[in-house]
Amino acid sequence: MTPRLGKALSPLSVLSALCGAIALLLGTGCGGPTGSSASPGHPSPHRSQQGLVWKGCPLPGQPGRQCTTVRAPVDPAHADGPGLGIAVSRLPAADRSKRIGALVWNPGGPGISGAYVPAAQLPPELVRRFDLIGFDPRGSGRSGAVPGCGEDDAVAAALEGGKRTAAGTAARTYAGTCTKKLGALAGHMGTRDVAEDVDVIRAALGEEKLSLLVGSYGTLLGQQYLAAHPQHVRAVVLDGTMDPAIPGVRAALDASGSAQDKAYTSGGPEEVARQQLQSMLSGFTLWCRDGGAHCPVSTDPVGRALAAGGHQDKGRKEVLAAAAAGGYVPARWPELAGALDAAVRGDRAGLRKLADKGFPRQLKAEAASTLGLGYNLGVYCTDFAWPGTPNAIADAFHTADKESSFIAADYLPCAAWPGRGRPLGKITAPAAAPRPLVINGTQDPRTGIAGARAVARRLDAKLVTFTGRTHIATTGGVECAQRAAARFLVSGGTGSTGSTGRLSACG
Repeated sequence: MTPRLGKALSPLSVLSALCGAIALLLGTGCGGPTGSSASPGHPSPHRSQQGLVWKGCPLPGQPGRQCTTVRAPVDPAHADGPGLGIAVSRLPAADRSKRIGALVWNPGGPGISGAYVPAAQLPPELVRRFDLIGFDPRGSGRSGAVPGCGEDDAVAAALEGGKRTAAGTAARTYAGTCTKKLGALAGHMGTRDVAEDVDVIRAALGEEKLSLLVGSYGTLLGQQYLAAHPQHVRAVVLDGTMDPAIPGVRAALDASGSAQDKAYTSGGPEEVARQQLQSMLSGFTLWCRDGGAHCPVSTDPVGRALAAGGHQDKGRKEVLAAAAAGGYVPARWPELAGALDAAVRGDRAGLRKLADKGFPRQLKAEAASTLGLGYNLGVYCTDFAWPGTPNAIADAFHTADKESSFIAADYLPCAAWPGRGRPLGKITAPAAAPRPLVINGTQDPRTGIAGARAVARRLDAKLVTFTGRTHIATTGGVECAQRAAARFLVSGGTGSTGSTGRLSACG
């Protein structure tokens, strides 16, 4: 979920991890060795059945990563009209002989550059069995990123001065100026249009069905794609689930961030470090546990990392730096395991050596985002229901939160935004559609458990809950949820998630 312009408030376990002395943009990772040769029934890595040309775009830990551009219509209702290029990446399944299919990843935001798939944070089984597909949603990153519209200062000034009429006039002016700058894309940036882009990607890949692993705001995309294209869905996992039926004002307040930020940074230094390490070592922990004797910290990787950091701020910063350097490159995992084990026993040389390597700069560059107000309005004004006038929007914000005028100012232009008037609402799917798996923390400060339960009921989905605040468990190191997601996706939705019914609690 994206914050008010200018605040770094993307999902903790996907876009950013606070690393003590080093604040690193994440959304990172890799999946171990990947092949570039085609397997039977799979499009060539150089040219797909639809004529895509794939080029190598390797990253640290992802030597076999490939990139291409898929053409999609700006208006899906007019396939022959103007188009735009959607940046797509593919990390081929590490075990080609056991490849299941294509797994589309979307980390939410909106506005996070999803062409980077944080494979090293995902369950290793998914990296082995699926081609991991990432893409930059339309209007973001390398997919026709929209120009910035600047702040709506005149709206804010008028609203804060109690000049409602002037604020409404300024809001309409801002909407007109911004949408003119964004062009035809302004009214086609919402989740419905992005879902159609996903289906264009599916067809271009030559896949009959897709599996989807989506988080946070991306869970709206998963729900919409399931509803619009159930025949092309193999399995869907919604992780950190957002309810599309909430009104726009509520969605904007939930995305504003202050309460969420406090929740993520609350507790003592050791608790904050634990939250950070759990996410940074998300995939490493599963690899380590499954490696047994080959990983000397397999009994409790995160606990051993905390112990390696000790009780002093300097020690914690050092172990966080080592985790940042090694956690996202699987080739460094054996070195990281050995360094953590040695540090617990008093030898910190390996830890320092790894920390000196630093977080891979290429990965940091890939964790880009589009957080401009114009982009945000293009998505939120379209996806949610808003009152019909700027004044009514201001009233709704005041009713919901009397201190929300600075947030309200950003969203008054929704009253005049093109494409509004057909919100997502209560997304349902046909009876024959696959039933998704919904995952959510009981104290998730970004997507509350009530919304996840509502979505699960609406889609007759299996719901896995865990105690805690982690947002997006599959990349956030919640082991029981990670394993449930992996089983579900590998089995195509038929495997057990540990539940005797529709609800399962873990962790």
